[in-house]
Amino acid sequence: MAIIKTFELSKHFNNLEVLKHIDIQVDQNEIVVLLGPSGSGKSTFLRCLNGLEDITGGSFEVNGIHVDAKLPARQRKALIREIRQHTGMVFQQFNLYPHKTALGNVIEGLLTVKKMRKDEAVHIGERLLDRVGLSDKKDTYPSRLSGGQQQRVAIARALAMDPAIMLFDEPTSALDPELVGEVLSVMRELAQDGMTMLVVTHEMKFAREVASKVVFMADGVVVEEGSPQAFFDHPQTERAKKFLRQITEH
Repeated sequence: MAIIKTFELSKHFNNLEVLKHIDIQVDQNEIVVLLGPSGSGKSTFLRCLNGLEDITGGSFEVNGIHVDAKLPARQRKALIREIRQHTGMVFQQFNLYPHKTALGNVIEGLLTVKKMRKDEAVHIGERLLDRVGLSDKKDTYPSRLSGGQQQRVAIARALAMDPAIMLFDEPTSALDPELVGEVLSVMRELAQDGMTMLVVTHEMKFAREVASKVVFMADGVVVEEGSPQAFFDHPQTERAKKFLRQITEH
């Protein structure tokens, strides 16, 4: 069953066309990794699915909720609010509330959006911090946490809403190299637990080992898609071959 489907999805900022007629499908329990050079439209695509950017053409569906660029703005906004109930999003920057503890950050959405009782929210929050290996940091404020720990709190916060799909927008790109592994290992565990994930990343080892499908984008279009093995070992297009040559030279 498809959790995400896009139909000719397009996005332009003034005269700049950033996404051009994108058709992508993410099925339940699939780990789809979006790869491509900087400026290829990957992050914009993710932001469109979560309503942080408004689509300018085509349509998309998340968990059965259909958003069409032709709909009136008010109707689109209402549908996006509904979609956000089903999606968790993790950004490059951790976007934690500095005045709230790790636990306070994780339970914020449960209290304000889901109107849950505090004791219930705390129970869920503690379980999720344990899941990301941070049960000992529940009373710690973000300024006292490393970047990797902050990102793991951000993942726990996204999971608290019990999403049907997790969207990751380059979740390790703001981290020091030695902290990348701890975030990727949490993501690997989520994948093993059957979480549906759409991930924008430059971590090729993660893409090769964890993805069920790789989608390669360049210049706002989907150039190629397939299994990680097919993409990395037998790329079909010159654009993909060039990209893989460049990353292996670094």
